[in-house]
Amino acid sequence: MIPTIKPELPQPEFTLKHLLLMVPWKFIFQRLPGTCLLLVIPLTVFGPAYSPFLFSVYFLVLHLFYMFNYLRTAYATYIGYSQSKVFSTTDWVQKYMEKTGACSGSDTSHDLPFDSVLHTIIIPNYKEDLGTLGETLDILASHSRALTQYRICLAMEESEQGSVEKAKKLVKDYQYLFFDIRYTIHPINRPGEIRGKSSNVAWASQQMALLSHRHDHEILTVMDADTAFSADYFMACSYFYCVAPPSHRRLMMFAPCTVFDRNANQVPIFVRGSDLFWSINVMSNLFPGSPVKIPCSAYSISMNLVLAVNFWDAGPEAIGEDMHMYLKCFFHTQGKVIVKSIFSPSSNCNIEGSGSGVKGYVSNLFARYTQAKRHMWGSLDYGYTLRRAILAQAGVDEHINTDVYSSKSKDFSTGPTIKWSTLFHLFLVLTECHMLPGQLFMMLTLISFFAPVIMPAGQVHWAVLYTLQACGWVRFGGVVMTAVAAFFYEKYHHWVSTGRWKQQELQNLSAMRRDYEPQDELLGSETPRVQELGKRPTLYSPRSFPRHLPDFFATIISGFFFGCLPQLNAQLLHFFTDRLDYKVAQKPVLDYQPLVVEEETKSVSSVVSKGDEGFFEEERVGVA
Repeated sequence: MIPTIKPELPQPEFTLKHLLLMVPWKFIFQRLPGTCLLLVIPLTVFGPAYSPFLFSVYFLVLHLFYMFNYLRTAYATYIGYSQSKVFSTTDWVQKYMEKTGACSGSDTSHDLPFDSVLHTIIIPNYKEDLGTLGETLDILASHSRALTQYRICLAMEESEQGSVEKAKKLVKDYQYLFFDIRYTIHPINRPGEIRGKSSNVAWASQQMALLSHRHDHEILTVMDADTAFSADYFMACSYFYCVAPPSHRRLMMFAPCTVFDRNANQVPIFVRGSDLFWSINVMSNLFPGSPVKIPCSAYSISMNLVLAVNFWDAGPEAIGEDMHMYLKCFFHTQGKVIVKSIFSPSSNCNIEGSGSGVKGYVSNLFARYTQAKRHMWGSLDYGYTLRRAILAQAGVDEHINTDVYSSKSKDFSTGPTIKWSTLFHLFLVLTECHMLPGQLFMMLTLISFFAPVIMPAGQVHWAVLYTLQACGWVRFGGVVMTAVAAFFYEKYHHWVSTGRWKQQELQNLSAMRRDYEPQDELLGSETPRVQELGKRPTLYSPRSFPRHLPDFFATIISGFFFGCLPQLNAQLLHFFTDRLDYKVAQKPVLDYQPLVVEEETKSVSSVVSKGDEGFFEEERVGVA
């Protein structure tokens, strides 16, 4: 009998890649911020007596994070104020011609003429009233380049009853005011999606990408329904995009600073103070040289980069759509994403409640807490970042897209990993956002209650004693830096919400004088001229000193209720779920009064080649 030989089956190879991919990183890291938060409790209660060195080191590290944040913030607000004046007075077309040697914005001697940039502007909205959307479109339509370079996409939701009819009315009323205006309808119950801004933008951007066969000239902007941009924002984006090398354009994002100056005087002081510091914190990472610049709410991104990262994520992890999209681009490009700070701010509305009097006041506070909880739900991005960082540094991140940048460019490293210094700065910023407020507040609260019990007088360990004293001085230094930041923020707020608009009005008055000269007595001979801003929002709330000084003191209370408390709430709930019922924030209601433009006064067709063959094609303005 001839024995049969069984063939040997190949044994599976358990390499580092296989092991790393088998680990449930998402499950683990989703619960990491909440776990750290809970571990702080025994460390604070028992650490000073039983582990004084561990307690002292951790307590001191948190305070150093705190001090570094406020030092950077004070510097960033100074830069934000000074640069906001520079941006408002810069002739971006002239600057482009000086930089490239072009004779005009349409000169094809440069590979990407200024006039050839197409701004695709996505406005995601859900149950927004016509007045709010009409105000936003009016402001955009007032820009001189709206008819030749703005493609508007009204990103509607299928789940909103009457959304199609609303979109059609807006398209009809504004079809002659833009290069193109159309709408998309985001389907409901798509697999793997959650309801919210990110999934809507993901769908709308995919539809917009189908409208052209090449995207080298295209910048995509995401803005809320109540956001107002002045014309110089888009001009500045065009300038930085055009003068950048082609290999850099595919990596570019544009992050504006923010200002809440629309209905701020109509909301409770605690809501106003909370949003004021929100704007300051956004600005804290936008100064030149900052290695990490995270956009907030409204921002722009090159369409080529959008395509390279496969659009926005639409799952539960992406509820913080702005930060998540930045992180996705960061890891897909191995940390090489280029973010340009734009100091022409997005003007935003504060959230409002329903009702009037005491009931309306309380409703507004609850609405702001709900919004804050949604913001803090974005701490899921901390786990997302840890997961992507581990896989990227191990060389097993399958999502990295090396085609988005040129490996031959001398400006980029061709190594397989992200620079450790860049990762360090990224985690520093994320720790400040998602770990520092809740943990520091909890430690300060617990130690004030339990220290006298655990550490009787005269029995305090020397390391704990010196640490507590040193940290007290650190907090005092933080208060001083906050005062510096507040000083420059007030100057910045006055300029962007009042000063530049008043100067534009004076320039318009000057232009109507028969004896008009570029610099006359209305402005002063040394006053730089503000460039085109467009229409000022109908709703605006000026600030004045000392009337609004209490806003900064109110942040002591609002920082807890709209910062620490929702962070604790969100991170503890992450032990059980990663899904949040997305609730749209209520904003002020405006009357719908669209600009009236007769068909005869505007060309129905826009043929805008500007000499850049193949970029712009003949299109009919309206719904394709």
